[in-house]
Amino acid sequence: MTSRFAYVAKAAAPAAPVTCQKARNLYLEACRCLPFIHRLHKLEEITSLKEMRLIIKDKFRVNSPVTDSRVTDLLIFKGREELETYLFMYKQRHHAITEYIEPYQIKKLLIERKSSNSAFLDSFYEKAYPLVHSKYA
Repeated sequence: MTSRFAYVAKAAAPAAPVTCQKARNLYLEACRCLPFIHRLHKLEEITSLKEMRLIIKDKFRVNSPVTDSRVTDLLIFKGREELETYLFMYKQRHHAITEYIEPYQIKKLLIERKSSNSAFLDSFYEKAYPLVHSKYA
C-alpha cells in the first residue's frame, strides 16, 4: 500500500512529455519571433535569419540532456524571459551580437575546414612563417 505522501508527490510531479512539449512550444515561439527581432535590432548586415535559427537550435541542444523537470521548467522560464527582453528591446543590438551571434561565428571559424591544398603546401603554411601564421590566424 502506498502512503498518502507518495500519492500526492506522484500527482504533483509533471510527466516528462508535458515538459518536452513546453520546450518545443518555446522553441517554435522563438523561431516565429526571430524575423521580427532580426528586423527590430537591424541584424541583417551581420547575420542571416537562417544562422539565427541555427544559434537558437544550438542553445536548445546544449540543454537537451537535462531530465529533471524542475530544471527544465526553470530553463523554459529563463528562455521565455530572454525572448521577452529582446522583443521589448530591454536588451539592445550589441547584447544580441555579443551574447549569441559573435560566439557562434567564432565557433564556426574555429572548425577546421579541409584544405584544398596539397600536404606540402599545408605543412609549408604551418611551419615556414610561424609569425605570419599566428598573426593572421
